[in-house]
Amino acid sequence: MGAISFKWLYNQQRLDLHPTVDGPETFTTIQATELKDPTEFTAPGAIVLTVGLAFEDSPQQFRAYAARLKAAGIQGIGFGTGLAFPTVPGQLITAATEQGLALFEVPRAIAFNSIINAVSSELVRIEHNQQFALHRQQEALNQAATFGIDHLVAQAAKELNAALALADSDGTTVSNHPRNGLNALPDAIAAATDDTSSAPGAHSHTLKDGTTVATITNVFLIQEHRRFGLAASAPLKFDSYARALVRHLVGLAGLLLRESDSSHAQILGALALAAQLDSRSPGPRLHVAMNQAFSTIARDEKVIYCLICADSPARGNKALQAIAGHAAATGTSYFCLPLDPDGCPTATTSTSDHVPTAPTADCALLAFPPSINLSSPTQIFGKLTSFLRAAYTVPIRWGELTADLLSALPNQAQAQHLGTASQLDDLAPVWLNNSAVRLALDARYHLLLGKLEAYDAAHHSSLLPTLRTFLLADAHLAHTSAELGVHRHTVRSRIEKIQQLCAIDLADPIARAEVLLLCISPRARD
Repeated sequence: MGAISFKWLYNQQRLDLHPTVDGPETFTTIQATELKDPTEFTAPGAIVLTVGLAFEDSPQQFRAYAARLKAAGIQGIGFGTGLAFPTVPGQLITAATEQGLALFEVPRAIAFNSIINAVSSELVRIEHNQQFALHRQQEALNQAATFGIDHLVAQAAKELNAALALADSDGTTVSNHPRNGLNALPDAIAAATDDTSSAPGAHSHTLKDGTTVATITNVFLIQEHRRFGLAASAPLKFDSYARALVRHLVGLAGLLLRESDSSHAQILGALALAAQLDSRSPGPRLHVAMNQAFSTIARDEKVIYCLICADSPARGNKALQAIAGHAAATGTSYFCLPLDPDGCPTATTSTSDHVPTAPTADCALLAFPPSINLSSPTQIFGKLTSFLRAAYTVPIRWGELTADLLSALPNQAQAQHLGTASQLDDLAPVWLNNSAVRLALDARYHLLLGKLEAYDAAHHSSLLPTLRTFLLADAHLAHTSAELGVHRHTVRSRIEKIQQLCAIDLADPIARAEVLLLCISPRARD
């Protein structure tokens, strides 16, 4: 509730109020009553308007009247003259002075309703300004949150004009910003380390210099295992708008800390996948670390491995973003490791904090919990599904990922249409990765399809992707044009150009079979 100063009230010239006794500086509401004891019906912080009808014959009772008002938290009295009393009674002046109540005269010509209406309008204006200020402060916190948790807490301390601190359950200081000679860190640590309560709390205490300090604390959990305590301390009591801003701060802090926790889990998961691929027989320490990482996905150590291939690195990156969004929305844990076309982990980059981050890639190896349903890929990838090929395993123990299995996943993915996700089976052409077969395929690929690669690079064309799509569509022009999103005449002209450059006849089923093997071979993905 907003507070209005008596100074503002007295400055309303049309009300013609005459201050008689000084008292508190502010009040919160105003009401008229002629009861001898109105305390049951008045709110703390109010002004009482009266003409003194109940005391017309006993003005000596004003002393007890003022004492009752003071005890009820009333801030002042507006006394109307010209009816029961021609002037403000001396007994009331004395009583108001003794109790520290504000007292002012209301001339008979001024209706109480005009005072009440003026105060009500001012309260509405104050309420509107406070709501606007709260919205501005929330926007300021939103912007500060983009720079990290410490910037967020620092901005909140500025907006609240209060000391703010955030601590972890192990007593670690996450962020601390003293203000006005106050330090909220001890309260934040106490809230974070006391696991007996998670409800917000508020208390006040008096410093040696007599200053009353108000403190509010909040406790919130991140993924059921990380507990944080937030404390704010200020010389003045926190109003409802300040408490609302603190709640907004808690929400933003929770999002940042949860995102940080999730980011670290993803980094550890990617490292675990990379270690699994690079070390077929990990040592005891590495095995324990990997086991702990994979157990965050599934406690029984079984996972579903999935390899996705996009038609471009940009769409591959969007697919990974879609997976992250789906995981956040459903609470699903997963690991992601970008791969190069040979199935090897891609090189990582580093941020200024030396934290590895995944680069954009058109292929990625994913590890999901056994409960994930990859038979309906649109639930995970949405509209991006039409630009992806995916192959996935049945639930297996994480240690069962082998070189042959890793080779079979991209082979099966590349051998199917865009927008398709299929479960890996024993019919997948694993033999394409045999070293002798690869040498023969590489030589034949260079001889037969090398010209297409060179032509596409020189003319920024798409002959090789068109050939691959055409063969996977069983040489069907309509299906090829639909998948590529171009007209059938365009597909036909491209096929004619391909046959001319490569000197092949794609009407021959044997020639098509040979070229199809080349198009889905590991060499074709380099």
